Amino acid sequence: MKRGTVIYYGNFELPDKNAAANRVVNNGKLLRELGFRPVFLGACRTDRYFPGVVKRDFGAGYGGFDMYEQCYPLGLRQWGREIFDIGGLRTLADAYPDAVAVILYNTQYATVKAARRAFAKRGIAVLYDCTEWNSFTEGPFVKRRVKALDSRLIEERLPRVCGGVVAVSRTMEARYAPQTPVLLLPPLVDIADPIWRQTPEKGDRFTFCYAGVPSDKDRLDLLISAFSRLPEGSARLRIIGLTREEYLNAASAPPLPPDVLFLGRKTHAETVCEILSCGCFVFLREPGRRNTAGFPTKFVEAFTCGVPLITTAVSDVPHYADGECAVLPDISPEGVFSAMASVLSSPPPPRALRDTFDYRSFTEAARSWLEKTL
Repeated sequence: MKRGTVIYYGNFELPDKNAAANRVVNNGKLLRELGFRPVFLGACRTDRYFPGVVKRDFGAGYGGFDMYEQCYPLGLRQWGREIFDIGGLRTLADAYPDAVAVILYNTQYATVKAARRAFAKRGIAVLYDCTEWNSFTEGPFVKRRVKALDSRLIEERLPRVCGGVVAVSRTMEARYAPQTPVLLLPPLVDIADPIWRQTPEKGDRFTFCYAGVPSDKDRLDLLISAFSRLPEGSARLRIIGLTREEYLNAASAPPLPPDVLFLGRKTHAETVCEILSCGCFVFLREPGRRNTAGFPTKFVEAFTCGVPLITTAVSDVPHYADGECAVLPDISPEGVFSAMASVLSSPPPPRALRDTFDYRSFTEAARSWLEKTL
């Protein structure tokens, strides 16, 4: 196995502005544990375009990695160019002569093909980190059609154009494993990071918590409907990721009961602190192609914190859930209300950090996969 620099490339927002960035950085820690030097090229969302690749210094708290950004596409023309043009990635590979691999994070199928053409003669392996089969996107009709086609190509033909796949779920593993080496990696954490050892203030009332940016994946409306059935004053529901105004402006938003608090966007460390302080974390997803193929980072973070958790049986959640997790077979408000009432009436369990998803637990699996791909 040839060691050297591994470049992680994709539309993640460094250093920890979204779940994608947290995933790739923790995967980078795993690579470093195995003797590689991870380098990251993410996307910077800005109102003004800037050309080229820019190195960023986010401080010592982010692993000491080399981190770079390029501008996120600001229009359809730039978006189309990004799919086929990997100029920033080639520039970065030139800056690291010992590069042995690039890992493309949820990039388009055409981008994988472009990377293979660019790096095949240089002996740089092209690998792929896949966390979603998602055909949804916003924007013009052409962009939406291209996204739908790309999602199908990633699901059906990805092994033809890359040398190995990091798959986030067993559904993806089963799809790709017959054709290429696959490393099964759920979202990972670093339990040595101080964010998991914060000591939050205790509230005066039992608190349920939801954290995320609601989309078609999560059913926040059902969570609020179930919470409204609890006796008034018995608990609070704290919602991280959107404001009260954003919720009220959403289509089909159910009426808000008392004791629902909207905290807006929080940093990753602040969000973890809120999870640590709550009595129970809740998120609800319906089964479907997207949710079955993916893996909820929300589950990983709440599970690591050791808090009771209520969710639905999507993806690999039932495989990892233990006695402190209420995994519902369906997503009815009645079932969610019953689970919330049961948590309220039960004595609080002892809390302890769990290392199930700590990146160090996956070193041997990652070593075996890298030996096959490099």
